[in-house]
Amino acid sequence: MIDLDRETWLYLLIIVAILAFFLWNSNRSKKIKKERKNRNFRKRYHERKREQESDTL
Repeated sequence: MIDLDRETWLYLLIIVAILAFFLWNSNRSKKIKKERKNRNFRKRYHERKREQESDTL
């Protein structure tokens, strides 16, 4: 097995933690962007629907 001292393991652990955080954060931000896009789409859809209903009246 690889024989590393404590300090090297600590640095590797810090690097892995940072990479894990960035991967988690990027997935989270993608999800938030997708939800915002869908919310905006629904908002525009309902606005058009209301306008069409008011035009028919």
